Amino acid sequence: MSVENRYTARRDVHATIPVVDALTGAIVGRVGNLCATGLQIVRGGGTAAGGLHTGALYQWTFALPGELGGGQIECGVEVMWSGRDTAQGRDLVGARFILIDPATMEQIAAWCGAGEHAPASANHATNAHAR
Repeated sequence: MSVENRYTARRDVHATIPVVDALTGAIVGRVGNLCATGLQIVRGGGTAAGGLHTGALYQWTFALPGELGGGQIECGVEVMWSGRDTAQGRDLVGARFILIDPATMEQIAAWCGAGEHAPASANHATNAHAR
């Protein structure tokens, strides 16, 4: 059994929320989990990165979960990692926010902290750079 160690609480998103590349309009995946400093996206099939490269910067849009009001947000992200979940037959990509509205970040943090599956302790740093 692995122990989750993170600086910020994260929360799984069970609704299907598409993540769209704001520059191309292409759907890059769906939100798998969310925290105040970043998100994990889930992609079906293909290679681990599927065109998303570790260290690359992207501009994504997605709707906030309904419990957060469901509003659309646009954010700048840096892809931190990608990998294949062979058991589920899907690709996972982790990204940190590098530009996101501070009020939205606080709203996400409160929502994640209120979740039943929101461990929060220290292991890897994922600092968000909001303006």
